[in-house]
Amino acid sequence: MMLQNNLINITNKDFIYSLVSQRIGGHLPKDIRSIYDTCEHIQIIATDCYFLHYSLYPFLRNRNDDDVLEEVRKFLQDYMSDERYQRIKMLTTLDDEMSLVYSIALAKSIIGKIMGKLIGELEIAQLMNPDNKVKSKIVNAVYALVDAGELGLILDYATEEAEEVTKNANEIRELIGGKKAGKEAGTFKKVLDLAEHMLYVKFMKEIVTMSKRLSEYVPKASKILKKKGRFGDELSGYTMTKRIERALPREIALPDELFFKKLTSEGFLMREKLSVAEGAYYLLIDKSGSMYGEKTIWARSVAMALYRMSMTKKRRYFLRFFDTRVYPPDTPLNDPEDIVDAILKVKSNGGTDITNAISTALRDLMERGLSEFTNTIVIITDGEDVVQDLSKELRRANASLISVMIQGDNETLKALSDQYMKAELSEIGGAKLLKIVEVS
Repeated sequence: MMLQNNLINITNKDFIYSLVSQRIGGHLPKDIRSIYDTCEHIQIIATDCYFLHYSLYPFLRNRNDDDVLEEVRKFLQDYMSDERYQRIKMLTTLDDEMSLVYSIALAKSIIGKIMGKLIGELEIAQLMNPDNKVKSKIVNAVYALVDAGELGLILDYATEEAEEVTKNANEIRELIGGKKAGKEAGTFKKVLDLAEHMLYVKFMKEIVTMSKRLSEYVPKASKILKKKGRFGDELSGYTMTKRIERALPREIALPDELFFKKLTSEGFLMREKLSVAEGAYYLLIDKSGSMYGEKTIWARSVAMALYRMSMTKKRRYFLRFFDTRVYPPDTPLNDPEDIVDAILKVKSNGGTDITNAISTALRDLMERGLSEFTNTIVIITDGEDVVQDLSKELRRANASLISVMIQGDNETLKALSDQYMKAELSEIGGAKLLKIVEVS
């Protein structure tokens, strides 16, 4: 007998239902994908939950003839009347990505519990490449959960975990740039990966939480430095020029007498344009072993807020971490998803070389032709090593240096800096730094 899913307004006979089911399976790790493909019950539970959370008005059947799916239907009936469902649905309704995150997380959690039941009976290799006998045992294990009265408990645990992963994913997507950013190729996978990591790594959650609070201090609009010249995005006014090729067309079309008079006297009218003079924010974060804990949480939260400010100020944004070397070694991070990924994942260890970090940032700015614009390097560190005099290099790169010292002091770094502050590891301390950077 063919299994029927628990929704009325979309069924497992529909093409779109099968397509979503395949998409869910496509994002599962290889070691559990085989179980998902083997067990139609799990496919139906996960796909039903996608549409349950995506749809405006999902409707459940009155009964399901299959014992497992009937137990699931009863659970969903209670779940849909719970406040938990209403809260998470605010994130998932008509949002394909968040609904997909939810159903992937749910499928992983349920499969994990089933594997736990089978792991003593079967080898991992058998579960990853099941033959017909193993497939039968997987299906029987699902029915056994109903007989033992455990399926409801597993579903309750799985929905809680899926809700948490979905909330994490929504926060991370917002940090990267919102729904628009999520459409970029590869971004969804990174959002999902980080959201799952946040379940188990406490400091990741703390960084996201603080960066969200600090984002409230990022101005929605800010004064943008502009310079006058021949080229630009907007008209500044008019000026005079002796160079005919820069003159307004109407000046070239003047009668010969007026044309030659202007040529030999004041010159011709030309348009003067305004172009953005903002260069880059280049952030350097100390990742040495001493930066572990509240220091790195504060520094990385500030880094996230400065990324948001770079968009307001129409500046480019570059990020590197450093200890005795810089990370990444080849090129600074500037893609939103890579920035967020590194801020949440890079571990604190190693020593400190501030001179090397600043020198690398200056070289990056010069190589990218940004020295004609206004640049700001922000370095956050607790290192007390001797910093070389790089004042000439800073001038050549047209860069100001803002140094943030965490729980310490560094006189050589202070002498080199345009702005030097001792960090307050709090929301207010982060807001103070954002204000300094905004006017730099």
